Amino acid sequence: MNDPTRQSDLIMDVGMHRGKDTLFYLRKGFRVVAIEANPELVQRNSRQFASYVEQGLLHIVPLAISDKAGKTLFYLNRQVDDWGTMNHQWAVRNVFLGTQSVAIEVATVTFETLLAQYGIPYYLKIDIEGSDLLCVQALAHFQNRPKYVSLELSHANFAKMSNELNQLYDLGYREFKLVNQLMNHTCRCPDPPLEGKYVAAEFDGHTSGPFGEESPGEWLSAEKALAKIRRLSLVQQFFLPEGIFYNKITHRLYSLWCRHFTRPKVMGWYDLHARLGQVG
Repeated sequence: MNDPTRQSDLIMDVGMHRGKDTLFYLRKGFRVVAIEANPELVQRNSRQFASYVEQGLLHIVPLAISDKAGKTLFYLNRQVDDWGTMNHQWAVRNVFLGTQSVAIEVATVTFETLLAQYGIPYYLKIDIEGSDLLCVQALAHFQNRPKYVSLELSHANFAKMSNELNQLYDLGYREFKLVNQLMNHTCRCPDPPLEGKYVAAEFDGHTSGPFGEESPGEWLSAEKALAKIRRLSLVQQFFLPEGIFYNKITHRLYSLWCRHFTRPKVMGWYDLHARLGQVG
């Protein structure tokens, strides 16, 4: 497979959802390739972003990422539309959390194919509910890689979270940030900007927030990031929805404790941001 060059004006949004991240990237002056498996969201976004598509600034790929091209079952969540997943275990978890899913058949594509077709992005955002590592593993087929990558960490499982960090490290990523998505509402873009154009954006739980050098927090070494992952997993394995002590009362008590002591919540859905370093 030919090795495409990294394109400094391109972002790949894997898991487009309602397109809030995509719109943020477009407003910052980047071209975007957005991948979305949910056909209902694809139709909605195609209408909403028609002008960007016509200008050639946005390509919407209506496919699911898989390890092979073909067809697969996609569990479309009726209550929480960003919980759509190909992962059966995640679909079972979502039922446990009080939602219902409908299994539909969707077409699939390998992420290697998309990288070869569109090129290596400057920033790769991944959020596809249990299948994020398929995109990370695809990068191993190319010498050129995105300067920045973010993905949603597995929850309450230290072994899985550390594996995700280690796979990025093996690909040459040397600095990391752990960003709590529940704190996205506190994020603001710097002015002057550090990435693209300045955008006075506000973020919520349906966005991944700022990226690259504008992502919140300090860059950590792999060792420090791994230590932070271990601390997070100790709390999450007890009180996150998958945790052994989780219920509405314990979750509420924890939230009140954080509010009383003005501490950011440790519980939440964390994104792992990675910055490319020297391949060792």
